[in-house]
Amino acid sequence: MGVLLRIATGFVGLAVAVGLAFMVWEASVSSSLLIEPFSVPPDLAQRGITGEVVAAKLLDHLSEMQAQTKSSRAAQSYANDWGQAEIKLEIPEAGISLTELDDFLHEKLGHDIHVTGEIVRTVSGVGLTARTNWEGAQSVTGSEAELDGLVRELSENVYRLTQPYRYGVYLASHGRLAEASPVFEVVAETGPTRLDRAFGYQAWGNLSGERYGLDSWARVLRRGLSTEPDNAFAQVYLGDVFLFKSQPEQSVREYQKALTLLASNKLRMASDREAIALQSYIDQQLGDSHDAAQGTTEYIRAGTSVAPLESAFLANYESGKHDLAAARATLVDAANYHFDFLAGFTALVSQQAKMRIDSAAQNWAGVLSDADAIAPVLQQYPGLPSFLPTMTVPFTAYAEARLSKIADAEKHIAATPADCYDCLIARARIAELEGQYGRADYWFASAIDGQKSIPFAYAYWGKALLERGDLDGAIAKFSIANQKGPKFADPLEMWGEALMAKNRSDLALAKFEKADKYAPNWGHLHLKWGAALGFARRKDEAQKQFAQAAGLDLSGADKAELARRSQSKI
Repeated sequence: MGVLLRIATGFVGLAVAVGLAFMVWEASVSSSLLIEPFSVPPDLAQRGITGEVVAAKLLDHLSEMQAQTKSSRAAQSYANDWGQAEIKLEIPEAGISLTELDDFLHEKLGHDIHVTGEIVRTVSGVGLTARTNWEGAQSVTGSEAELDGLVRELSENVYRLTQPYRYGVYLASHGRLAEASPVFEVVAETGPTRLDRAFGYQAWGNLSGERYGLDSWARVLRRGLSTEPDNAFAQVYLGDVFLFKSQPEQSVREYQKALTLLASNKLRMASDREAIALQSYIDQQLGDSHDAAQGTTEYIRAGTSVAPLESAFLANYESGKHDLAAARATLVDAANYHFDFLAGFTALVSQQAKMRIDSAAQNWAGVLSDADAIAPVLQQYPGLPSFLPTMTVPFTAYAEARLSKIADAEKHIAATPADCYDCLIARARIAELEGQYGRADYWFASAIDGQKSIPFAYAYWGKALLERGDLDGAIAKFSIANQKGPKFADPLEMWGEALMAKNRSDLALAKFEKADKYAPNWGHLHLKWGAALGFARRKDEAQKQFAQAAGLDLSGADKAELARRSQSKI
């Protein structure tokens, strides 16, 4: 019995020691926001407006703002994180010694922010002041009838005082860009840690893009990278700048730098899934829409506060692999992103996805309608018009040309930058429609000269040569496009068409089968695949391909060809 008693006593002692150790550790990492009862005039307290009531109202407003603040910044990266740490109302109570010990440890070892305050009478009504033990004080004044509104205003001031980065995100998410930008600028220039300043620069840069345009966006990001070279997010967004400028080689280089920073993650800015989305950006620039869509889907499913923007990118990738039904299902109307941070970028990428879908479906009037729908977004985000020449004009100018509005098409495409890859391709395709083949070849060559590692210009040039009847020239371009983008389905499919025109449907089948790996829901591909099978006298397999094509998006010309081939059993 004595031995057992000593053992039991030892276990109790060990449990107490473990408990005390846990209390010490928990106190040392604590970063709670502790709102203490306000001091209020006696007459207000008698009417029920006690110090605890005022503190509770302040807490409610802070909690509401916190819930409405969505940020890609990982929660554990905050020095005083309200999402990770506890927000609680602290009211003095008659002491239990363990509680007093816990309070003592938090006071000595922790990093809690204590918010205290008071309400005082003024000549015009009342004045409310909130102060913290670290960051200073904030005050608001007004009439007593405005007390609830004053508490809400004070809560915003407390939010800015204690969590300026999140407050900036909150403002931006509610369309208050002019207020948010200087908040981020202060964080970027005077934030207490490298991490604070890094996040400040990337957010300040993004808002500069939405407010002042692409060049301003790039300037702030470069300034942030010169200040903090390990700023992975600033590096990612610099890649976005060149993506939106339609300079894909430079974009890929910047993204690859960002991948290196994310791998080292010296500032611990991001989680592992950020690299997944970034790799998708690179894949798309090389024609690999299949892997880009797959990676972005994985990223979105993993859960992220910036999923709306990634969903808009995903719709672009799905249309890039000719899965128009999936792209339409993914795409959510830009109005649903109104209250999200980066709402301007999201709306623009979303509209570009609509234009890409309609262009792939040869709905040329729809492309122009999509462009007109951007107007309200441009009014809200004055920097976005600088994005249009490189992001939307290549689509609209070519659509105008297809609608026989050649003069408009030439006028609009001529005003685009000379270093815009998509613009140069559009110039070539418009010249091709006009039958100006020499001029078209010049513009295709110009596009390639500036972006030699990117496959799209080679593929479009090959398509132009195919339609002219230059089969060997077309195959040469498709071969290069395939080398530059091995998972790019378009040159493989068109290569198959060129082989069919050379009466080598047997060889074309291998190209169609390979293209199917990267664009399995491409109606035009299955139509041509079926035709090649028909010429190879494999009629049952041909009918299966025709049946699959019938359930997918087809242009008017493809529908007519499908009906003709289905009726003739070829």
